Amino acid sequence: MPDAGSELEKPQATFSGKAWLGACAVLLASGGYLWYALRIFHLDSFYFAFQLHFVLMFVASNLDQLFQPKLNSAWFDVGPTELKLYRRLGVIQFMRLLQAIGWTRLMKDETVFDGTRATLASYEKATRHGENCHLWLFILVLTPMAWAANLGLWQGVLWMGSMNIFFHLFPCMLQRTQRVRLQRCIQRLGSDPAAN
Repeated sequence: MPDAGSELEKPQATFSGKAWLGACAVLLASGGYLWYALRIFHLDSFYFAFQLHFVLMFVASNLDQLFQPKLNSAWFDVGPTELKLYRRLGVIQFMRLLQAIGWTRLMKDETVFDGTRATLASYEKATRHGENCHLWLFILVLTPMAWAANLGLWQGVLWMGSMNIFFHLFPCMLQRTQRVRLQRCIQRLGSDPAAN
């Protein structure tokens, strides 16, 4: 696992005015929607927690596309001990659950991976972007959880916390697990993901 002193990856691309304008539009629209959802459903409800996570995933996905961070730091290296821990925590069962409910097929992007060796490197890169988004969101959701806890809204803490684990923590572990498998395939085939 990365050292505690390792920094999470930050955007490294050149930020254009168009990217910042797009980011402001996404943040304002999403913030407005969440404010409205909070007034309707309240901080301690299942419905608010559910919408919070999906709106944040929408925001993260759009910001990632706008700024396109490089994500080449050592943070994204996965050690064998870390991989064993993820398997013990049930990451393989989580992957099978996503496959069973059709989520994997729904989210499949053939422009990233079409099942051929030519797109293995882009798939490996996509696991970095997915992990980066989910990890930042996992950390971000701790803020409304702390707010709810401060107000004594423990049901809200439960809903947001359990969804935070399911929607962000396990996906982070899954992306890291998948990346190890992909890197092994790339090494066997002699393709360097860093070159893409």
